[in-house]
Amino acid sequence: MAAAAAVAWAGVAAFLVCLVVRKVAPYPRWDLLACLAVSAGAVLVWWLRARRGSADTERAASTWGRSAPVGRRRTRWWPTSRPQLVLLALVALTLPLVMLFLSTKASTPQLAAITAHSRRIAEVTITQVHHSVRKTGKSSSHYESEVTATALGGGRSGKEVLRLEGTVKTPEPPHPGDRSPGLYAPDDPAAGVIMDSRAELSSLLGGPPGPQELAVLGVCGLFTLAGAAGALRTRAAARATAGVFGAGETRMLRVRIAGVGAGERLWRPIALDAARRPTPLLTPSLRLASPSGGRDLLLERCLDPVPLAAALKDSQGRLYWMPRVGDRPEWSAPALLVLDDGRYIRGATPLGTPLGAAPGEPVTGPRAAPEPSRPALPYAVWQPQVHTPGVICFGAAFLAVVLLVSGIGYGSGGLRTACLLVAAAGPLVGVLAIGRRRTRYLRQLMQETRQRE
Repeated sequence: MAAAAAVAWAGVAAFLVCLVVRKVAPYPRWDLLACLAVSAGAVLVWWLRARRGSADTERAASTWGRSAPVGRRRTRWWPTSRPQLVLLALVALTLPLVMLFLSTKASTPQLAAITAHSRRIAEVTITQVHHSVRKTGKSSSHYESEVTATALGGGRSGKEVLRLEGTVKTPEPPHPGDRSPGLYAPDDPAAGVIMDSRAELSSLLGGPPGPQELAVLGVCGLFTLAGAAGALRTRAAARATAGVFGAGETRMLRVRIAGVGAGERLWRPIALDAARRPTPLLTPSLRLASPSGGRDLLLERCLDPVPLAAALKDSQGRLYWMPRVGDRPEWSAPALLVLDDGRYIRGATPLGTPLGAAPGEPVTGPRAAPEPSRPALPYAVWQPQVHTPGVICFGAAFLAVVLLVSGIGYGSGGLRTACLLVAAAGPLVGVLAIGRRRTRYLRQLMQETRQRE
């Protein structure tokens, strides 16, 4: 599955490289379609393997229960960094989408009409300004003007003066006599002229993006690199014992994994923001039993507790957590469940001791913190009932990109804009839809747990 994911992201990177090397090209863009085909094939392989792995819980349990290879140790809990990884993926997808937007915006019928003939980039002289409008953005403003310009190149001698109509963007209102580089076809003056810098005009003829577009791409790239540095750094994931052993009194409870459930996780408020009331988060949980009562181990939302509990049914171990002075019963603290075979599960446990919740025993004396050998299970457990709306949204975004690079919507600003909006909003809406469906799934799980009790 890791190899399939790497191939899929390689296809995305190749898509971006093709747009950077050649910003504008005739439709359909076969180079871009090939990149999309590679990514789609890799995602399909990943999806089939993920569904196959989650379809047979008993087989998954037997596979997950095997001991790790000798010499392999992984003591960091990566699900805590999953939100950063999802955000990184969304930010990384903006790079090819930005370049695709710039490419489709530049691919106009006027450009096709000019390039269908012997095009030329030369200086043109504005002779008449028909209409000029000031357009203001968040950080800058410019004038967009409809003008008539003259250029040499018509007739058999090539010295005939051509009258060309076009649009020019300038920081100040243009005046007759102003000169600007222009792209036009000497043997087809009716196609008009495209006026811009020489670098921008060269990019329209199959060259790389111009300086302004590369600057936009560079800004997006910096955000992506900053996110990657934070999410993919070696120590991004939490240590198994983080927040469980420290200056306070750590408590320990001998437990057995008894079942599955869901509950609300309410973290302690940060000291600098203690006045603001923390918001509870519905999360999956493992039900833990002990001779002195039960406890819940609250997990990250990305984990499916059903196959996890099935794989670890009746496994025994020790649960560690560390209360603090002033904690409220409804708050949760980081907790560490270390199984007897050395594997571990990290999560949180409610701090209060209501009826039936075991208080545990204090860990006293100079005792070293436990050294778990590895996390208990793989975490990428596919949940079809949770990811279905996300698959639909991502599929719609992918289809919109395919339509754009195939030339659908060419010459139609409305259809092109609609495809771009679907391509940009699809991943974000998909992530939000998955989160909403997961909340509904956890609520049903919590109701089923209460009915069984």
